[in-house]
Amino acid sequence: MDTILEALRTLVKTSQRLQKLIKDYKNLQENAAENAYLLEKRIIQIRKVSQDFPDSELKQTLSSWIERAEADVTKAKEDFKFQFAQKLQTLLKRDGMTMRGHFPLLRIGLYTARVNFDLGEVTLFFGPEVEKIGLKIAFTPQKIHEALKRFDDSVRAIKESPQELHEKLRTAYKRRLALTNKQYGEKLLVTEVLHEFAMLQQSRKFLVDPQKSNYREYSRVKLSYMLYYLKKSDAVQNMHLHVATFDATTDKQHSIWVPENEEGEGTHYGYISFENA
Repeated sequence: MDTILEALRTLVKTSQRLQKLIKDYKNLQENAAENAYLLEKRIIQIRKVSQDFPDSELKQTLSSWIERAEADVTKAKEDFKFQFAQKLQTLLKRDGMTMRGHFPLLRIGLYTARVNFDLGEVTLFFGPEVEKIGLKIAFTPQKIHEALKRFDDSVRAIKESPQELHEKLRTAYKRRLALTNKQYGEKLLVTEVLHEFAMLQQSRKFLVDPQKSNYREYSRVKLSYMLYYLKKSDAVQNMHLHVATFDATTDKQHSIWVPENEEGEGTHYGYISFENA
């Protein structure tokens, strides 16, 4: 008798669990496309719990329903991807940004978005997956657009004129020449010159007390965009960027990727030089 009672208790628990999961599934199905990946999780849970159900006509009926539901979820996932892309593209167009490519990789102006629908995650990169942008972004078109817009605005926020930046970069180049005993006009690693440039951008407060809180941060993305900004201007006629070797493109200490246009095409550069005006 105890065995029968225990079996009945287990059956009741399984039935209650299935009932709750199926009700959740039904509620989520009201907006199937938006809830596609939650629906998929519920179906996986329902299938797992149903395996503990005793063989019966009801179990066969449940198994048939699960198969139909899985087909519905597959369609809902495709609908969700289509709607996701449409909404994101509409939001980006408002800011004059173009989106191209196919999931999981989308090219958005100077950026790349790697979209993982299964995990509900999006990872942003500057360039064609060159520099990872460490942003935590909610998995919605609106939040992705907002995060990308804020980041892009911060990258493009350059106060100095091209002429001022060009002169600072040339000063950094000359300082690096002095440290390496080289002559004006010779090539130097662009990353080393950019390091000197970043130091020139520091305030007097940092020079007096060089602690982290006084340091004015210059990311590789910001430095890359600054070179792009200079290349577009007429201020760099005597500045030359030299294309990196293939091996150097994978070594961030020896090269930096710089955009060539707003569509995100770009080049890895290894060296920089200046000639007399």
